[in-house]
Amino acid sequence: MNTPTVSSAVSAEPFADTGKGSPRAPDVGWPGRAPLPLRRPRTVLAVSLLFLVVAAAVAGGTLKALKAGGFDDPSTDSAAAAQLLREKFPTAQPNLFVLVRDDSGDAADPAAVRVGRAVVKQLSHRPGVHLVASYYRTPSPALRSADGSVGLTAVNVAGDQDAAGRIVAALHTRLAGGHDGVQVRFGGITQINNDLNDRTAQDLTVAESVALPLTLLLLVLVFRGVVAALLPTAVGVVAILGALAVLRCVAAFTSVSVFSTTLITALGLGLAVDYSLLIVARYRQERAQGGGDQAALLRTLRTAGRTVLFSATIVATVLLTLVIFRLYFLRSFAYAGVATVAITVLGALGPLPAALLLLGDRVDAWRLGRPPTVRSAPEQRLWGRIAGGSMRRPALCGLAVAAGLVMLALRLGHAQFGIPDERALPKSAESRQASEVLRSAFPGSQASDALTVVAPSWSADPGGTALSAYARALSGVPGIDRVESAEGGFAAGHPAGPPMPGLRNGRAIRLDVRTRVVPFSDTGSRLAERVRAVPVPGGRRVYVGGLAAQLKDTTSSLASGLPLALGLTVLITLVLLLLATGSVLLPVKAVLFNALGLTGVLGAMVWVFNDGHLSWLLGFTPSPLALTMPVLLVCVAYALSMDYEVFLLSRIKERHDAGDDTEHAVRAGLGESGPIISAAAGLLAVSFFAIGLSGVSLAKFFGLGTGIAIVMDAVLIRGVLVPAFFRLAGRAAWWAPARWRRTTS
Repeated sequence: MNTPTVSSAVSAEPFADTGKGSPRAPDVGWPGRAPLPLRRPRTVLAVSLLFLVVAAAVAGGTLKALKAGGFDDPSTDSAAAAQLLREKFPTAQPNLFVLVRDDSGDAADPAAVRVGRAVVKQLSHRPGVHLVASYYRTPSPALRSADGSVGLTAVNVAGDQDAAGRIVAALHTRLAGGHDGVQVRFGGITQINNDLNDRTAQDLTVAESVALPLTLLLLVLVFRGVVAALLPTAVGVVAILGALAVLRCVAAFTSVSVFSTTLITALGLGLAVDYSLLIVARYRQERAQGGGDQAALLRTLRTAGRTVLFSATIVATVLLTLVIFRLYFLRSFAYAGVATVAITVLGALGPLPAALLLLGDRVDAWRLGRPPTVRSAPEQRLWGRIAGGSMRRPALCGLAVAAGLVMLALRLGHAQFGIPDERALPKSAESRQASEVLRSAFPGSQASDALTVVAPSWSADPGGTALSAYARALSGVPGIDRVESAEGGFAAGHPAGPPMPGLRNGRAIRLDVRTRVVPFSDTGSRLAERVRAVPVPGGRRVYVGGLAAQLKDTTSSLASGLPLALGLTVLITLVLLLLATGSVLLPVKAVLFNALGLTGVLGAMVWVFNDGHLSWLLGFTPSPLALTMPVLLVCVAYALSMDYEVFLLSRIKERHDAGDDTEHAVRAGLGESGPIISAAAGLLAVSFFAIGLSGVSLAKFFGLGTGIAIVMDAVLIRGVLVPAFFRLAGRAAWWAPARWRRTTS
């Protein structure tokens, strides 16, 4: 059998390798029969096409099945308080505010009154909607803005976040907008969540419309051919649609955050490019050395395929650690990430080799230009020379990069954390505009949101003495202005008014804690602690809820899960890299370098999103960082950095095992894998930067932060720190106990 001509589309990669100076992979036989993609390529492609059609059909309704919340722990005190309030005091904390504004500037204008009363009538007749207060039912001055232009209606919509959101969406469609010179706007947490859902869905479409064609264009330039560039794009599309379908199925059994779809888009396309580039590059090299297409693919799957499998295992298992956290926002990214990685690696090791085998030289179709001829040895190419430069001055280069990353990491000391609010939305969002009016014109509308105390069963209390004593004690806590109870109002430990109606429902009681403390702040969190420390008469069980308590509980929940998540992540990395490299020191180095890079990235994100630098350019409002976002960014970026760690170390180890000394193995290994890593990292970063175009600051933080982490890792960590480490460590880099070496060899 004659050796077929090497496809110029495949060999036209800028990282092409003629095999000169490169050790050939052992021509080992595949255990048993050849893998299915090489025995039944048409069957594999047919099954893949069928999967794509089914996945596309199932994925169509994914966004409607997902939710916008998940930022609190359902097992906490504040979550129990919120549930009790929904059950026992449905009008306690309105979750929807309707603002009626007349263009003439008078909320009492006949046209505004007519529209306002029509809104109230529609709300009153809707099942599950409880009218708390309305200027157009009881024209109280407190329900009219100071300038007289806005009339307020406060509503509580029953049900969980999902059910309430559907009711509010239907009401919004019917009532919101302009009505003969009168504007009706919706605000409140339920409308904010709906706007986050809608905006995320829109931004996902935008990200895909930007990332897919741009990635395809860049792939055409990388491969110098259209057909070859379509292969990784096809794997990415299958991964995205397949993961969305999986997410919809998961959402039928548990709550899933809508924000997790952003990870699917970027990760599916990015990993498809990563794995496809690695496999096609190695296939080109093996094919050039003869033996036929099938033999070349067999050797490719034994080398690059093994690397892909190891890399995918690390990425998936690191992402899986997010299920440790009890916030379904983070758990959702575990579901999305593992599904995406699994489908991507199946696509890269199944349909991709099958397509390469069937296409043969036709993968060269629609070639752009003549393929470059690479004649230099790997260590003489760009990345080999970069590695050589780092190894000539390892201490200087390593310290310079490390110092820069440490300087960025120092910004973490200025970080402020909170829970997402309307500031996560763009200024044009209706619920954000309504919330700004509420804060400025109706400061009392959210006065009890910071803290609320509720008891499901306040036992026998003759004369209400125990309740009065408890309310009196609460009012004496520094930072609390007033406490309202069923036995009266109290301020600074003294009676301050008659009982308020609606604070008792059977044996359940509620106390409204009035404070001017900003809820989502360290001060608010400390105030929640002080309130919980107040002794309750008779050992009765009370729950402290509200926004300040939610922040405190969420912080504690994340802090309790973080050590286990970090410990498992480090353990997984050490074990898998030990198996991959046979070295004890290299896995430790990988963990430390990744930690250094990620703390630097987080510091940069604090400088941008917390401090507000570049907010004018990026289009967001500076605010405390959402507690969950740094955890998510670190997990995803760490997993992806390990992707490139495996790519690089596998090539260096292959050289070292073939007899090269450490310095030459590093230079040649980086010379061979560096172009693949840089091309893959650049294309993956494009996918995440496309997420950064989102108008939702949460997605913007995640997309920009992860994209920067990918670029920084590929250039500074892999290009500078890793070669410097190998030069300083020398032969010790490969050390392992003899027993371990036998196990991993």
